[in-house]
Amino acid sequence: MKTVFKLLILFVPFIFSACKQDTFDENLVSGLWKQVSVTEDGVEMTLKPEQTACELLIDANGAYRCYHNSFQSYNNGNGPTSFYGTWSMLEGTWLNFTTDKWELIAPLRTDSDKVILTYKNGLIDTLTSVQKQWSQYHIQSRFTIQQLSSTDMEIRLKTFVGERKYALLFAPDPADFIELKPAPAGKAIYIPKLVTDQNYWIIRKELQTLKTYVFKFKKQTY
Repeated sequence: MKTVFKLLILFVPFIFSACKQDTFDENLVSGLWKQVSVTEDGVEMTLKPEQTACELLIDANGAYRCYHNSFQSYNNGNGPTSFYGTWSMLEGTWLNFTTDKWELIAPLRTDSDKVILTYKNGLIDTLTSVQKQWSQYHIQSRFTIQQLSSTDMEIRLKTFVGERKYALLFAPDPADFIELKPAPAGKAIYIPKLVTDQNYWIIRKELQTLKTYVFKFKKQTY
């Protein structure tokens, strides 16, 4: 009996050490990071040139800036190239980033399941239509830290395909957004694509399909 008890004493600490999750030093997060790859369910995604240039400048004070060129061509070449948010680390395991997100609110006709569009002079009024189809707000996304060192950062997020596409995580595909011309005062000059009968159900499916994304970054400053 004593032998069995001794074995249990030796085995229990091993169980706890095996189950313990790695934690990471928050001080390693600060600095300038360049995105080097993004995978979707383990398959590396092909990124547009505007996305591959994505960089994060993370400050120790809890603020961060994201730089990318997805919207640079907008507003006659003067579109925004930097976006701001906050970050925090939880229990040395998760990394939280706040960012802008577009929510689909496109209404359908009750009698036909057709997308409601606004027309002007017999043509679709894109500006008015998309403003009724999408709503912008701020969200916090929680990433699981896979790796964090003085040179490398790898973070994982399980989310819906549409959430990744229409939230600015971290550089969106320009093809998923259009420019508002003219942009209303105080409004973003970009907004997700016009929703039509042809793509409505595709977008709805994207917003209901879960995928796992892994973002890898290399530190540019030490």
